[in-house]
Amino acid sequence: MVGDDNLTAVLVNVAADARPATRDKIANSPETREFLEIGLMLLRDDLLDHRGPDLQDDHDSGTCLFAGLSQSRLIERAEREGLRDARPKLLTVGMFRDRWRYKSRFTEDLISYLFRPAIIDDYMRDLHRTASKLSKGAPYPELIRQLADAVLAMTVNDPLWSMQNIIWVALPNHPRIQSFLRTGYDRWITQWAAIYEELAGVYDLRLRPGYTWLDVAELFDAVASGTRVRARSRGSLAYLSNGDNVLVGAIQAMLPQLFVNAADGLRD
Repeated sequence: MVGDDNLTAVLVNVAADARPATRDKIANSPETREFLEIGLMLLRDDLLDHRGPDLQDDHDSGTCLFAGLSQSRLIERAEREGLRDARPKLLTVGMFRDRWRYKSRFTEDLISYLFRPAIIDDYMRDLHRTASKLSKGAPYPELIRQLADAVLAMTVNDPLWSMQNIIWVALPNHPRIQSFLRTGYDRWITQWAAIYEELAGVYDLRLRPGYTWLDVAELFDAVASGTRVRARSRGSLAYLSNGDNVLVGAIQAMLPQLFVNAADGLRD
């Protein structure tokens, strides 16, 4: 992720008592972003790679979501990461407390940072670039395979996507997560609808009456979401007997129902 987004509106707790201009400067400072990026690294250790606190230790808080995000652990991880940089950023406990008075406030801002709109925008920019490079002269089934492979490769093994899924399942009523699920999903599905409309136009595929491009995007996304969850939980994609993965097979099965001339568009 490019990380060039404005964080003032995203982070509601950072430097909460400061004047607006000061708060804006602190929210978008390299040190603030570094604290948040280190927090995401620790979450990845604890939730995905399982390298966090020892679950067998009776005195350990375990890896229950945000339990391992102590100030000392943040600073220690920042120092370790800084050893790899030519000009490492120096993070201190004092700098942390200048931004967040309590750990709970940092945790809330970390959730907001993980679910910020810029992440979806980055995904969609990458997907638009990928779609533009696909061979429009290929048979439509091959185009579907290429696009499906690109989508799955971009998300299945992406730690941000995985952490988002873990946290929204664990905290479905969290207001910031609910806001993301409403506005973020609308943003995601609308852009997907535009991509599908553009690609189908190359093959002159025409929607059946009663369907819209948003319907197409919703149907395809539902299958893609299930495919990603299955792949992440089982460690591999599911494949049909003809060799196609489930996402490709499901999309191809839906095409005749969605398009009046799918048989013409599905030239091999």
